[in-house]
Amino acid sequence: MPSAWPRLQSKLISQWILVTLAASLIAAVDGGFVARHAALIPSRVVHGEVWRLVTWPFVEVGPLSLIITCVSIYKFGGELAYRWGDRRLQRFMFEVLLGAAVVTCLLALVTGTRYMVRLGGWAACDALVIAWARQFPEARLQLYGMITLSGRQLINFTLASAAVIAVYYGPVRMAPELVACAAATLYPRDRLSR
Repeated sequence: MPSAWPRLQSKLISQWILVTLAASLIAAVDGGFVARHAALIPSRVVHGEVWRLVTWPFVEVGPLSLIITCVSIYKFGGELAYRWGDRRLQRFMFEVLLGAAVVTCLLALVTGTRYMVRLGGWAACDALVIAWARQFPEARLQLYGMITLSGRQLINFTLASAAVIAVYYGPVRMAPELVACAAATLYPRDRLSR
């Protein structure tokens, strides 16, 4: 009988899930040390703590978000790693998430919200979903057993969801997700073929 969870072929995906699980679980029990030092905080980035531009997506602050992030990395990241290879996927995610962090810091500084704190893989998940949908535009994905979307529809659904949530939480607070969505949607297709 075949397994419902295929074995991962990608070292990148295995390590990404492991780092996210470890960092998040340690952050849940360490009194806030990991979260305080990994979070994207624009005022701290400006004062030289540049590692925050890349560490914030690895720490989830809740169990449901940790599960969703790891499943998204496994499903969408795993299929993209198989199709593109680890190197291309890593480059894509690094560029998208670093860009999202930099733009978020700039927006926060301009709008006076430089002390905001961001953690979690929501932006990474959005970028993976959009990249997957662009790579597999005719593929069908069923969401929560309620709605089935093609790859093309999934892009619009992801963009619309991020925009609606930004109405409630504010565009600066949602900047990492909004920028990651835009970057993944507009990412040049020829950069993915190299």
